[in-house]
Amino acid sequence: MDFLSAYSLLDLFWIGLSLFLIGMSKGGFPVGAIALPILILVWPSQAEAARSAVGFMLPMLCLMDLIALCFYWRKVLWGRLIYLMPATVLGVVVASYLFVSDSAVISVSDKALKLLIGLLGIIFVVYFAAKKWILQHVHVSQPTWGKGTVFGFGAGITSTLAHAAGPVMQMYLLPQQLEKKKFAGTSCAFFWMLNLIKLIPFTLLGRIQADNLKLGAVLLPVIPVGVALGWWLTHKTEQKHYTILIYAVLLITSVTLILKAL
Repeated sequence: MDFLSAYSLLDLFWIGLSLFLIGMSKGGFPVGAIALPILILVWPSQAEAARSAVGFMLPMLCLMDLIALCFYWRKVLWGRLIYLMPATVLGVVVASYLFVSDSAVISVSDKALKLLIGLLGIIFVVYFAAKKWILQHVHVSQPTWGKGTVFGFGAGITSTLAHAAGPVMQMYLLPQQLEKKKFAGTSCAFFWMLNLIKLIPFTLLGRIQADNLKLGAVLLPVIPVGVALGWWLTHKTEQKHYTILIYAVLLITSVTLILKAL
């Protein structure tokens, strides 16, 4: 395991914690938003931290999605996702061509990617703060091809760049006012499909590195534990007290990322 020599025990702890938090989020408990900013801040090679961390995370996300889907399979409202998928695929293709490939039309540096992820984190916090007001002023709505196209394309773009489509998906599903288990299950199924689609361009463009796969294999045990704990907490606890702390941490890490990028 010579590849592990690049990581200290503290590095492995923080990377494992990030995977654990995303696993909990995949289980339905919303702590995953802070994982990628933390992962980028602690990634050993800071010169390419954002790009490497995003590439490292994708295979892990695919595995987490599959485990989470085993818990929520019966709760998925597949019909709500049909409206999203064509535009989502288009968003992944466009983002891969414009931003991710080595011959990208618009080159996104690692500093720019850190800045983008930090800004998306702050947007997520603002959205969380306004979510209660939004729910009070938005009538229950059903999905349409128009909404699916807008949110699907946005999810494809943001997820390809920074695995940051969570707020986009929430904005699509929240007005539908689904029961929380159906909300979690439907979100889980969407990200399972989205991340499998992203594997194609990421693999073709060399963003999936062998050493990162080995590191993921070493930390693999934390994933099912995180998913299972997230699933249990979703069923057993009130989330409001936890989520305030989570979004406070997200705000701090996002601001730190922006400062490092600048």
